[in-house]
Amino acid sequence: MEKAVLKILLTFAILSAICCAFWQLRWLTSAREIATLFAITGGVIAIDLAWASLRKKMQS
Repeated sequence: MEKAVLKILLTFAILSAICCAFWQLRWLTSAREIATLFAITGGVIAIDLAWASLRKKMQS
């Protein structure tokens, strides 16, 4: 579980760096766009964790 948490934190750290770079380049123009990117990322991570948990339960 700790490994998953570290991967999630690393994912959000990388996304933060990308958003900062894009903000400086003016490719992102509002905080709402950044929040949308983080929400999509969080949703994808949640779905992936749920799918992995379900798959693990089905196999055992």
